[in-house]
Amino acid sequence: MQALIIVAAIVAMTQAPPPTKAEQLQDAARKGDAAAVTKLLDDGVDVNTKFRYNATALFYACDHGHLEVVRVLLDKGADLTIKDTFYGFTPLMLAVSPAQKKKPEHTEIAKLLIARGAPGKDDALSGAIESGDAALVKFILDSGGIAAPKLSEALEAAQSRKKTEIASMLEKAGAKVPEEFRIDAAQLERFAGRYKNAGGNELVVVVNGARLAIGPAAAPPDQRAALAAKDATTFRAIGTGGMSVVFKIEGDKVTALTLMPPQGGPVVYTRTEGK
Repeated sequence: MQALIIVAAIVAMTQAPPPTKAEQLQDAARKGDAAAVTKLLDDGVDVNTKFRYNATALFYACDHGHLEVVRVLLDKGADLTIKDTFYGFTPLMLAVSPAQKKKPEHTEIAKLLIARGAPGKDDALSGAIESGDAALVKFILDSGGIAAPKLSEALEAAQSRKKTEIASMLEKAGAKVPEEFRIDAAQLERFAGRYKNAGGNELVVVVNGARLAIGPAAAPPDQRAALAAKDATTFRAIGTGGMSVVFKIEGDKVTALTLMPPQGGPVVYTRTEGK
């Protein structure tokens, strides 16, 4: 009998403690249980409780496409401006480009977040174009407030991805492709090759029709961004939110490129292979 008591005590000590109410909120949001989410919030759980990487219940609901849970969380005061500390995503960004399989509810969630004043509408437009979500593109354009340069960038992205319906929407909204510096095919070939930065990351630059395209060396060709020339050595990376690429030429040879992201500092890549 004494042995059984000891065994029972050991088992009890090794069992995981029951989940807290905050953890129950996280689980309910992930599963899409709107009734459980409502009850937990009514019981006093903070709607903006932060979990791993500062994600809140709204992040999980948006990522998994649980529209009714999102409605509940927003009605209870969920913060739309929080960014996670891993990717820097907001709930809107997860709704537009979820880690889970995208479904129609994600589009409706993105519309709802934008209607409630979520920041990042420019990024949402870019994500909607990339995924071919014409319904979300239309909603964003109808809501207004997209600056002319962003509309132009969006139109370039839609055209480069052959999203003709979306490109037509953007043109009707007043988007115009900026004039491009012309470089002949022979000159474009000078830039083609592989480039590596100090951290060992590799980029590949190829000629794609009348333009260059750039992307990670290990990525498939359809994930390369088209480059539109601004002058003889500077290019806009279409559909990347404003990133530029500046090539370095020494003598008659291209020796390096510098990525100029819209946020953060420049990153230099040295040419390792090419013509």
